[in-house]
Amino acid sequence: MNEFEEKNYNEEFDYNKVHEGELLQNSEHSGQKNVWYADDFQPIAENNALAVSEKPKARAEKTKGIRKYVAIIVAAAVVNVAALGGFFAAGYGFGSGKLDFSGKSNVLAQLGQSPAESNTPNAKPAVNLGEELSTVEISKKVGPAVVGITSTIQSMMSIFNTATVSEGTGSGIIISSDGYIVTNNHVIDGASSVKVTLNTGGEYEAKIIGTDSKTDLAVLKINPDEKLTVAELGDSSAIEVGERAVAIGNPLGMEFFGSTTQGIISAINRKITVDNRTLSVIQTDAAINEGNSGGALVNAYGQVIGINAVKISSSTVEGMGFAIPISEAKPVLEDLIKYGYVKGRPVIGISSRDVTEYMANRQGWPVGVQVMAAQVGSGAEIAGLDQGDIITKADGKAVRTTDELNKIKDSHKPGEVLKLEVWKYETGLTKSVSVKLTEERPN
Repeated sequence: MNEFEEKNYNEEFDYNKVHEGELLQNSEHSGQKNVWYADDFQPIAENNALAVSEKPKARAEKTKGIRKYVAIIVAAAVVNVAALGGFFAAGYGFGSGKLDFSGKSNVLAQLGQSPAESNTPNAKPAVNLGEELSTVEISKKVGPAVVGITSTIQSMMSIFNTATVSEGTGSGIIISSDGYIVTNNHVIDGASSVKVTLNTGGEYEAKIIGTDSKTDLAVLKINPDEKLTVAELGDSSAIEVGERAVAIGNPLGMEFFGSTTQGIISAINRKITVDNRTLSVIQTDAAINEGNSGGALVNAYGQVIGINAVKISSSTVEGMGFAIPISEAKPVLEDLIKYGYVKGRPVIGISSRDVTEYMANRQGWPVGVQVMAAQVGSGAEIAGLDQGDIITKADGKAVRTTDELNKIKDSHKPGEVLKLEVWKYETGLTKSVSVKLTEERPN
């Protein structure tokens, strides 16, 4: 995540009490109500009351301090990052998928494929997908292409000045015969090393090729010395509510490696908000549990149509899991493989928070987006945006929230100019500011 990416911080602060150097720490972490907490990866004490579910005893003894990620849906229910998965026993080496791509150029060609265009509303592409497969056949076809991912996270305890090491597990999908693997960003976020376990029992150190926190996607690469089964990627834009859906992954860790669950497509284009980002996802009632993140959601033809990512966890809710549509993921994965990040995203170069009506009335400020910090060398700093300034308009349109500002910003390309109206904190005067947008890049 870019440290200076535009975000919303809703707590108040006293500028006179903010010391230089503390601001970035506060702006990076405070005030975010909807975030990825690690349901599988955040080191949490055994008796921590915030833990969503107890760790299985066998797993707890093996990986002390497993981190936990909990994502929250803004609408109402508490959302957990799904770490989907199951138990593929060693030697579960059924045949390979239909597509056998080797080399970066071939996997990019696969990801670049798009469904045929149609001028008929609601028409599906005229593609012969063949006979529907049984769940057993789907498991045999796709199961070997779903891997286990173990992330090692090293952290320093400042009190004792000692290093601690914890492990977390998730799932991934093989998308090329030479070892490219897609998973969720939160599965490997912050990892110092990543290990991939195949259904054959083979283990390989993985290189992180690229990550994208906005879409919660990441690409890994292993160098295998055995033949890999490659998942066949489908067309998620052609799916319909009520179709059969099969989820394959590693729920609760490697103990249940390669579990297969079945359900239906419950909804498409479902909007959920996680970590202050709105995702368009596929909803399914196929069981998705902690540890399955990065696993496959498969259609009746054995094609991957989604990357399992999120579930609603509540004592009053059952059967609500969510997957990132594969057709929307493909261009992101293509950029991650090519460049290591997603190209073409404009950035102003600030961290920010929303100034609400209540805050504005209390402080005597206008409603808008308040600058918490400007990145050194960014368009925002060059244009003279300072800590405390409040952006009230962008391209002539009133902005009251960071989301509104981002929507206008995202209509531009890097290198273009965004015209802002800014209330200056130091003078109390309003002035026009032109910011040249730069391209967002990983730190």
